[in-house]
Amino acid sequence: YIKKAESYYGVTRTREIHEVAIKNLPDKEAQQMSLTYATMEKKLGEVDRARAIFSHGAQFTNPRREPKYWKEWHDFEVAHGNEDTFRDMLRIKRSVQTAFAQETFHDMGNSEAPVQSDAEALAK
Repeated sequence: YIKKAESYYGVTRTREIHEVAIKNLPDKEAQQMSLTYATMEKKLGEVDRARAIFSHGAQFTNPRREPKYWKEWHDFEVAHGNEDTFRDMLRIKRSVQTAFAQETFHDMGNSEAPVQSDAEALAK
């Protein structure tokens, strides 16, 4: 649907579609849509907007289960950010990690993806 809207109205007109999708989709899909949306904004040169989208999408994204999202954001900050924005990303990551640490052991056992440490995720 987004590709069709993009072909008819242009890339910038798909922002509203992305935002509605992120708001209404389940967490896993919202996280993936956030990554797609942030990547689109980065390509358009909208660095601040992409950073805000990464920050918003982070609330749906467990760093131990979704290292790809956090690596994308890490790489984005290395390329386009400064020391302050990089620290903000790390602060948000720690905050989200703490929130997801509240999951029960039973929930973690049902994970499809293996749990990785930050060092393992960054090594890839």
